[in-house]
Amino acid sequence: MVMSLSRPTESDQLARGPGFGRAEHVASRIAGALLTAGLLVLSFPSPDQGWLAWVALVPLLLACQGLGLLAAGALGLLCGFAAAFGIFGWLFEVPGFGMHHAVLLAVYVALYPAAWCAGLPALSRARLPLLITAPALWVVLDYVRAHAGFLALPWATLAHSQHENLAVLQVASITGEYGVTFLVVMASVAIADLVVRRAWRSVLIAATAIGLAHAAGAPVLARPDRTAPVQVAVVQPNIQVEERRTAAGRTVTLDRLERLTRAAAASRPAVIIWPETAVWDLSRDPALVERLHGLADAAETPLIVGASEVVKFAPEQEGVMVRTRSHNSAYFVEPRRPLGEPYRKIRLVPFAEYRPLEEIIRWPEWLVPRVHTMTAGEVQQQFSLSDGARIGVLICWENLFADFVRPAVRDGAQLLVQLTNDAWFGRTAAPRQHNLASVLRAVENRTPIVIASNTGPSQIIDPYGRVVSNIPALFSEEVAADAVPLGSGGTPYTRFGDFFALAALAWLALGVIVRAVHRFSVREADSRADAGVRAISKSAHQ
Repeated sequence: MVMSLSRPTESDQLARGPGFGRAEHVASRIAGALLTAGLLVLSFPSPDQGWLAWVALVPLLLACQGLGLLAAGALGLLCGFAAAFGIFGWLFEVPGFGMHHAVLLAVYVALYPAAWCAGLPALSRARLPLLITAPALWVVLDYVRAHAGFLALPWATLAHSQHENLAVLQVASITGEYGVTFLVVMASVAIADLVVRRAWRSVLIAATAIGLAHAAGAPVLARPDRTAPVQVAVVQPNIQVEERRTAAGRTVTLDRLERLTRAAAASRPAVIIWPETAVWDLSRDPALVERLHGLADAAETPLIVGASEVVKFAPEQEGVMVRTRSHNSAYFVEPRRPLGEPYRKIRLVPFAEYRPLEEIIRWPEWLVPRVHTMTAGEVQQQFSLSDGARIGVLICWENLFADFVRPAVRDGAQLLVQLTNDAWFGRTAAPRQHNLASVLRAVENRTPIVIASNTGPSQIIDPYGRVVSNIPALFSEEVAADAVPLGSGGTPYTRFGDFFALAALAWLALGVIVRAVHRFSVREADSRADAGVRAISKSAHQ
């Protein structure tokens, strides 16, 4: 056993950490949980001190020392609740988002660290090595959080905090972001074990694993890329919410988009990307289509244009009036070619673009206000450049989901573009936090990603997670352009997916089963021994 967080007994060999003994006041444990919450908040933008993530869980681990399942889970819930308010505080910028929404979100997000803390005593009692099983449990919970249906929210994961630690980040090309998360949690477990038991062996093992990850990643970053580069340009137009609501405002923004696009064309890019919902109802506005084609012809460059789209359709039933569907779309406007079919956003934002399970659950208006319902697309449409290079499109938060991005690369995408509009969140950390996931997606699939953000920061990210071009200022009108190597067909992670997370689950399940079988065998042996002793005693008595 590497570290035990179960209730101490007379036979325990575990040394008590200073200030976290069995008789310590509850206030000290609460302070430890809140300290971890603070360190987690500081690990993400802003202030984006990712190095703190390597030690962030230490106070929480020490606070859970000697507690049972419920008490440890309560500390994890408190930690997660406080961290959620710090990380997701930008949601208060969204119109209609109130304190009751924030509390519900924080409670939900906190369930995951609560489950992790509650699992620690169980793993310790099972005599499983926490240096391995504690990170494995965190990875499994992260996987669940990313696949929880309409409650899925893989935002600000521990791996995201390492977006500037490029050497260690390269392990994601094999394990996905879960491998990075595993190493970050392992560091905290090793340090806590050192504090509690003076166990230098745990620190040595963790340092070796983390050092090897850095050592393996460094030469990958230094290796010259042999794939052909492509010049790309992104337009950041800074379209305000008020400008979208009037015809005059939309005319002004279109003029601005044209001006910035002409500036972007000066770098002779292979494609120019506009952000999410840059224009309205493109397919039903012939004049707008003609204007965009004229712009593409003049620039001699195709445009990828984000558009709000309304599509009429006739239901299959006879006698029913024609209805409309709304889509969040991306169009490919090519010089001297007709407008083709768009990509329509598939992963919609629950409670913002649709109300989940509305046909089953009657959501109260105070909890889930009625929204303008969008319709999800059905296929991951890709666009092709003149040289045959293929572009996969992500809209808004689709970049958060590794299992959504990976199939696009597997299907041939050599360049990914992410169209987003984070204007709703004002001058907060939300846009920067949002972009972190794209760094991981680029590394996981060795495929560059261009982030076209309406209000910033727009970025061009190479296949190794390096931000090669950046518009750092929020709410600015600018252009970014640079050359990035095209993706070369993916990585082991692209091909095999989340095997690391599933292996972590299998490891935990196997460990628990082996321990249960062992305990059952010991009880059976003890029972037989007791029966033998009773038989001998009875024979001697006779």
